[in-house]
Amino acid sequence: MEPSAVEKEIKSKAKEWTDEYGEEFLLELIDVYLVDTPNRIAQLHQALDGGDTETLVREAHTLKSSSANVGALGLSALAKEMESCGRRGVLERMASHVVEFEELFAQVKTALETIRKSAGQWDGQER
Repeated sequence: MEPSAVEKEIKSKAKEWTDEYGEEFLLELIDVYLVDTPNRIAQLHQALDGGDTETLVREAHTLKSSSANVGALGLSALAKEMESCGRRGVLERMASHVVEFEELFAQVKTALETIRKSAGQWDGQER
């Protein structure tokens, strides 16, 4: 099966992190992202329910950066759009973006888990 664009982005970033900082750093980065992101998504839902634009903007901003760090550029772009919607107070549009973010995160999570499982097999191999 041909890797998806999401998988290609993430593998490329994983190679970059591994080459620059080592495999242990990559594994820690993935672990933190996989634990932190669902919590941040929950915070987005709570903020939407309460109309808390400050929290929406802050969480979207954090997700923008953390997603880019793991190579999930589509998620990062979506989080940037969420941040912009929050700043403009366009909460109805923000709600649909949060749902879309969750759906795309599921794909990213799968790709990151695959990379994490196979990380020890990368030595000297093309990723």
